[in-house]
Amino acid sequence: MTINFPQGQLISPPWDKKSLLLLNRSPEELKNDFYQLKTPLDVAKLLNIPYKRLVYHLYLVDSQRRYKTFTIPKKSGGQRQISTPITALKIIQQKLNQVLQAVYQVKPSVHGFVQDKNIVTNAKAHVKKRYVLNLDLENFFPSVNFGRVRGMFMAIPYHLPPDVATILAQICCQNNELPQGAPTSPIVTNMICGKMDSQLQRLAKDCKATYTRYADDITFSTTLKNFSADLAYVVNEGEAEKVVLGDLLSGIIRENGFNVNEKKTRLQTKGNHQEVTGLTTNQFPNVDRRYVRQVRAMLHAWAKFGLEAAQKEFEEKYNHKARFSGKQIPRFQDVLKGKVEFIGMVKGKDDLIYQKYINEYKQLLNLNFPKNI
Repeated sequence: MTINFPQGQLISPPWDKKSLLLLNRSPEELKNDFYQLKTPLDVAKLLNIPYKRLVYHLYLVDSQRRYKTFTIPKKSGGQRQISTPITALKIIQQKLNQVLQAVYQVKPSVHGFVQDKNIVTNAKAHVKKRYVLNLDLENFFPSVNFGRVRGMFMAIPYHLPPDVATILAQICCQNNELPQGAPTSPIVTNMICGKMDSQLQRLAKDCKATYTRYADDITFSTTLKNFSADLAYVVNEGEAEKVVLGDLLSGIIRENGFNVNEKKTRLQTKGNHQEVTGLTTNQFPNVDRRYVRQVRAMLHAWAKFGLEAAQKEFEEKYNHKARFSGKQIPRFQDVLKGKVEFIGMVKGKDDLIYQKYINEYKQLLNLNFPKNI
């Protein structure tokens, strides 16, 4: 792609303040404008960005300067790489995310990154089931490369011209993959998975099962006495048992360009602990007991040893997340408030445990910061 500009026009004048805001149009207007895209110039107009600025940030800024990259530990071990865009590209992606949210038709089975759905709604679909099958898509964001994103925009149901699909994919991708940490990556993965979600929904119906997906976390459940072998079955390997995905299920996943992380595949049976997206589902969606104990311990540490000591203990025991250099360490009281509110989200604000912990939190906060209450 060859771009010719008079010298100096690439970096000045800066965007006006209005252009930095999210798009001031209704979802229906954004959707209609999206389907009318004919050229890269139309993309810039849709995003309310000068075309020269769009080209500058996509093609002329050094790729190493577009993102900040860091790693965080995975619960299952190893490291997960997070790449988050710098301010200018982040604004562009936030605007495109707003457009794509208006365009994407949410599948009933999808609970991740969509309005009014979350891990609680996802878990509710699998409450009181005889069997619950969990599987995880391996390297979910990195496995979606530039070609897949570009092809998705050109294919059904979007049918965008190649030049338009190219520049949209350029906005979304970094180093030939979807960066985990970009505003556009969650909605793009939902769009990429649209065909697979429809296929897995039909398969679940044929197997008299329930199917949901939360990002890379896929769950099937059923009340039937026998779990369908088209979904999964158990084989004996010496003294151990191994869950093997059925040919129909594994075939659909491979056909759509994904692989399953076999280490995370579980078939949970009634009478044993059943878990979906981190919540127990045997009787109703509930937080793990260890999570509740952790919150109780944090409240106790604050009450007994004081906020300063609790902050130090938090940094030593709980705060293992990677941060940009120079960024402040999260405050203990803010992290604790988030954990308490998470219990309220899952169990309900009328739940006795939530009520107990939120009242304790407010009392402690009032002792340290009287003006906050």
